[in-house]
Amino acid sequence: MVAAAKLGKERMIPAKANSDILKLIAEICGTANARRYYLPVFLSANAGNEDIRSGKTILTKDATLVFPACLYADEQLATAKASNTRIEWGKLTPTTARTLQDAMRKTEPSVAALPKSTKWIASASTTAALEDVSSTNWGGQLIGYEHLNKTIPKKLVQQGPAIVAGFDSGRILDPGASEQYKKLLKGSLATDATSLDSNLILNSAAFERIARVQDIRASNQTTDFSRLPTGSSVVTSDFAPGGYQLTLKEGTDVKAAAKEIFAALPPTASAVGQLSKFTPYFAEPLSGGAGDCTPGAAKKWPIDLDELKTVLEARKRIGKMPLTGRLLILDTGFPRGKVGTAPFNQNFFHPSPRDDDPLRERFLWTVARPPEYFNENSENASHGVGVLALALGGTQLLDEGWLWQHIDTQGGFIVDLMGYQRLPGNKLGVDANAVTRSLSGTGWGQADIVSVNLSLKFNIETMEEAPDFSGYFNEQQQVLFVIAAGNDGADVVGIIPAQWGGTSKRNVLTVGAVSSDNKYWTKSNKSQSFVDIGAPGCAVPTLSWNSTSQKFEPVVLSGTSFSAPLASFASNLLQEFTAGARRKARILSSGRFSSDLRKTTRSSRVLDIPVALATPFDVVRMGDGKMRLGRITWAPGRTLCNVPFVQGSFAQVQRTDTPDQFSVVRKIGPTNQGAVDFSDCTLASGQLSSIGFQEAVASDDGLRLGPAETLDIRNLESITFCDNCDLWQP
Repeated sequence: MVAAAKLGKERMIPAKANSDILKLIAEICGTANARRYYLPVFLSANAGNEDIRSGKTILTKDATLVFPACLYADEQLATAKASNTRIEWGKLTPTTARTLQDAMRKTEPSVAALPKSTKWIASASTTAALEDVSSTNWGGQLIGYEHLNKTIPKKLVQQGPAIVAGFDSGRILDPGASEQYKKLLKGSLATDATSLDSNLILNSAAFERIARVQDIRASNQTTDFSRLPTGSSVVTSDFAPGGYQLTLKEGTDVKAAAKEIFAALPPTASAVGQLSKFTPYFAEPLSGGAGDCTPGAAKKWPIDLDELKTVLEARKRIGKMPLTGRLLILDTGFPRGKVGTAPFNQNFFHPSPRDDDPLRERFLWTVARPPEYFNENSENASHGVGVLALALGGTQLLDEGWLWQHIDTQGGFIVDLMGYQRLPGNKLGVDANAVTRSLSGTGWGQADIVSVNLSLKFNIETMEEAPDFSGYFNEQQQVLFVIAAGNDGADVVGIIPAQWGGTSKRNVLTVGAVSSDNKYWTKSNKSQSFVDIGAPGCAVPTLSWNSTSQKFEPVVLSGTSFSAPLASFASNLLQEFTAGARRKARILSSGRFSSDLRKTTRSSRVLDIPVALATPFDVVRMGDGKMRLGRITWAPGRTLCNVPFVQGSFAQVQRTDTPDQFSVVRKIGPTNQGAVDFSDCTLASGQLSSIGFQEAVASDDGLRLGPAETLDIRNLESITFCDNCDLWQP
């Protein structure tokens, strides 16, 4: 933090009288910095301000405050293991609203829906066993139970887990916190902004410890902490992992600065990298030029709505509607004040936890300071509107409006993040801060993100070695990052982040674009190794914002930007699989084979959303493509591709254009890792020529199995096997 303040470009921020300096730090640098080592750096830099020198945290006069460079970081919810004497901080486990809800066995609503008076304490099952650590590692952070049992102002306690999402002067209503702040201020005024002596470090740690106590008291039910069973897990807060952006002072040598910051990082940090020149993948309007295509049939393009409804109604009948997560869309934003305007129902959007600022849009997210949600007059400003419409299933599905009665949602499930900034010449460019925060999981607040949709590319300049981006994804295993392959008509090798797809990262899905006849779009980037799958992206109907008529209007556009959100839509409805890698595997192994994708994608498949969501059923596509749901009978003694043909080993088998040759998806390794293998094999004479099948038919109490049939794989298009068979036991 000190190295960043020394090397980074400071900002001068005007603040009006009655401004809360702790809240300003939280807004501009994140909640973590309002309570940790940045706080004394800020106080030192503003030693000349009369209010701050006197100990006030609420300004009495207008002022211009100095904000040394900071690495923007918000706090996040976490769990910590309790021993018989203290809470152990050596190893925290990040947690989410969904995890906390599971810990309570779904007896309470999720965090976002909880009234402020609700209290809880999570059970030991919410976290893996944590090693005890000696006080030498985190001595300043070890909180004894005597601290927890001290009186904390009721106003703070009533905030519940939401207390972690903000930081302001209310925190020093606590007499202990007030006294510690005074010590911190005294030390800060006596030192330089870019250095911290040992006493100041201890005072900073003590202030953070008190803030941690407040988090725990607010986030857990009122209890005698000294009587907690050993091994219980207490809900607390943690410093969010990941990468952070720093704008260097003018004239600073980039590599020299990187080395200095690298030296200041914890020993676990493996590399430092510079991200630069982010390039968006905007859409292309439909035209008569070479390489264009025509839209598909209504209600079948980009999603077959009749098939989707069949699947969702079948799941509703068996009481297993798809469970949604929350999808983060990093794009050009959404028109301010238009949430709730048809067809964008307010219920789609997950509100920002910081809704107390009148400048903020409650249902829209931004990293810009002051907040900015939409650049209406800029070129391509409506790109994010088109992406959002497809992430919600497309224009026809939005118009029909029946989806929301067939899925299990818990509050809004879209987090729409403005990730662009205005450039000269009426252009828009990617906001690097928004990208790094989206990749690393910082700044998500209390949103239980399960998918991230990105349509951009960027260059990387490294120093000693390439940045360890794997850490971002390893820290966010619950998330599936969906990446647009790009519209350069090139191989994605060397194009980041598209090259993170394929087998490179288990929870990154790179999506190329196809036309309505399942042909690969000529302008879509391609790779047999790194582009996972194709999805509708050529002549796709979506929506745009007309600033003149002040209405959302239909438009037909092309680009991998629109392929990605369709895959994100599927991922968002597959939250029954908690790991991003599992959702990726299901999307790939349920796709529809296309020979035109053999040399352009890893799977040779096109996204098939209805089949992807039919996880409780075996799905048969007949020779004419008709979809049927039911149950396959597994006969013993058969093999496929020289592997025993047994349930659980195979995900899918599809007919190819070559007689008796089939494209097979086989599951590899532990199920939770989601590894699948794509291969071709020629069927032996008579092999799989008699497959038992019973179709699912409606009954008074749900679904039942119809009469037994015998199917010949050579007369079918495909069989996709159930991936969550236990959801339906006919």
